[in-house]
Amino acid sequence: MIALIILVFVDAHDAATPLPGALARAAEEALGPESSVSVRALAGETPPATLVDAGRAAHATAVARISWTDARRAEARLEVVATDGLTRTSTIAFDASDPLAERGRALGLVLAALLAPEKQAHERERAARENPAAPPAASIGSASPPGPPVTPARRLALDAAVAGGFALEGAGSGVGGALGVRWHPGRRIGLRIGVGARFGEIRAAQAVTMTGAAAAGVVAYVIPPAEERRLALGLRADALLLYESLSHLSADDTAPARGVRLLPGAAARVEGQLAISATLALFLAGGAEIAFGRTDVFVHQEKVAELATLRLVVDGGLVARF
Repeated sequence: MIALIILVFVDAHDAATPLPGALARAAEEALGPESSVSVRALAGETPPATLVDAGRAAHATAVARISWTDARRAEARLEVVATDGLTRTSTIAFDASDPLAERGRALGLVLAALLAPEKQAHERERAARENPAAPPAASIGSASPPGPPVTPARRLALDAAVAGGFALEGAGSGVGGALGVRWHPGRRIGLRIGVGARFGEIRAAQAVTMTGAAAAGVVAYVIPPAEERRLALGLRADALLLYESLSHLSADDTAPARGVRLLPGAAARVEGQLAISATLALFLAGGAEIAFGRTDVFVHQEKVAELATLRLVVDGGLVARF
């Protein structure tokens, strides 16, 4: 027996797409086998009272309407009017790259969550019919489970890594660490700022090196992080401000000689992530880093080495999402 009848009105432009079918299937799966979701197309502006009258004519438990709040169709407004006259609304944001079927499924799950009171009332009525002698559900403190939770998007992340840089055709290799903060305005894109430092040595100059970097860049995900899968893959590009420092001390020096230089640079990496929980993932990234300028190393007016402008870089560590 169908106990919950839901009538959903969608924009006429969406009627022939996968969105309505995915919405209906997701809502019916979440609400249970005694529910039926019917989708109708709606052209232009229609008064809410007209939609309510259509729901009454169809003997619907609730009427829902889905509209887009912007021309890019990146944000949907879901409005539900139940038989008790109460109106419930929710706004859902999407990325431009999200398939219509995924958008429909998300809208269906949100619709089911908004209809949790009707589902609970129906289950209480069914329990009373099946066992009239049982006390009301409220008197024994029980309650039907709520509708499926809508997981909020985790848009902020922190990363910490062990970092290595390996000079090509020159000196400047080193090992150290890096820290970064990420913000994801969309599912497939992330913005990142970070700092890092690597330490090494140049034996020909009897010098210890420190290469610091301030980075700002973007991460574009080929496979974006998601709750339903463990793997993610992306491409990361950074603009760099490099801080190159050398400290030299030899037997004929009374104090260390130190040289410092600032250089612009850039880096590109391929980054893979493996989720170990809903909020924590291991990541490994590898690529190349270039400094836009050459640094020569002199000891007593004699050139003994040159810092490589191109280095292979590898980072590995943890990403924590919030």
